[in-house]
Amino acid sequence: MKNKDKLTGLYLFDEFINVASKRLIEADKDALFVLISADFSKFKYINRVYSYSAGDKLIKALAEAIAGQEECVVACRPYSDHIIGLFEYTKTDWEEEKEKLKNLEEDFCKAHKKEYSKTSVHLNIGVCLVEDNNEPITSIIDKANIARRSVKGNYSVPYCLYTQKLQVLKEAESRLIPIFEKALENDEILVYMQPKISVKKGGIRGAEALTRLVDDDGELIPPEIFIPVLENSGKVIDLDWYVMKYIFKKIDEWLAEGRNVVPISVNLSKLHFYHDSLVEDIMREFEKYDFSPEYVEFEVTESVFFEESELIIDKIEQLRSHGFKISVDDFGAGYSSLNLIGILPVDIIKLDKGFIKNSLNNKKGMDIIKGLIRILNEIEMDIVCEGVETKDEEKIVYEFGCDAMQGFLYDRPIPIDTFEDKYILRQVI
Repeated sequence: MKNKDKLTGLYLFDEFINVASKRLIEADKDALFVLISADFSKFKYINRVYSYSAGDKLIKALAEAIAGQEECVVACRPYSDHIIGLFEYTKTDWEEEKEKLKNLEEDFCKAHKKEYSKTSVHLNIGVCLVEDNNEPITSIIDKANIARRSVKGNYSVPYCLYTQKLQVLKEAESRLIPIFEKALENDEILVYMQPKISVKKGGIRGAEALTRLVDDDGELIPPEIFIPVLENSGKVIDLDWYVMKYIFKKIDEWLAEGRNVVPISVNLSKLHFYHDSLVEDIMREFEKYDFSPEYVEFEVTESVFFEESELIIDKIEQLRSHGFKISVDDFGAGYSSLNLIGILPVDIIKLDKGFIKNSLNNKKGMDIIKGLIRILNEIEMDIVCEGVETKDEEKIVYEFGCDAMQGFLYDRPIPIDTFEDKYILRQVI
């Protein structure tokens, strides 16, 4: 047993390397090897809620689920809740086996859903097809781990297959994280603002705080490049806190100058909601200033509510009890939007720009948008339509009952100094 893990009975990592390497070298030419890397989302939270012994029980179950597969040649537990296994197929079998792999995550989570009802048991699974049996097994493991980390916390993906694109993203992460950390340390993160406009009043009614980074060559890095990297690394929490503190201070300055301040929305990543002290930490920062919470809106994406919904709703209700408004961004981008309307303790729904664009192209889509806006108005939800780019789009959505708009028709995201000059100091569009 000296080469075996005491908890799972699987090989220790070094012995796994020896056994797997030998099997790859000795394999028939028709054999196809696949390395699977798996762990749990929010495993520390599971341990905290249910105890370490309950967490150990889940690890053992995962080890059995992987090592117990007929095609599994060898498996090991490198550390904590991480299990890896080398699988052998024939090349003709792989297409059928891929379908079984899709069911691995779903079947495992269903089997443990009742016992762990206070949290959502979810597996992150990375898969690497072995293209060269002479490739070092450690390199193959690294590739499977890159795939696993790329879907960490994504509850809609059963597994991720390693591709060269993921390697490129990994290299981008290595480049962008130091840029972000330097900008954070030196207060060089650029805060941009995009106004929300009232069509009826013809003026600004709010704004969304956004960010940009600058690379070493002085070029702007757009958010669609760096935000996914920060989310995957967990550093998006640091970004959100930076913006929140910045906006609290800026609102206080504007009010002290006697400006006509509008509510500013700041983003809260789903990762924040796994911190027990989230609300207390926000209030500690907010109470450094002396202004009403009506000027602050916290924005979360619709997908936040697809996992750990009870935990997240509880914290949102606490924030609302302190007087903050809560908005749901990208509403309509997911598949369960209508199911959420009746249960979300939020104040504002932001209709996703892609949802709007696709729906305004045909009568059926327009009927859906019109009906959704009617329902939201009937339950007294504020509505913001995102991505408005033309007067025709504005006219249609306004006639359907949505007054608040955000999009390039009015303004792109602009540096906060420009925003101040254009909207806060003069209060004109």
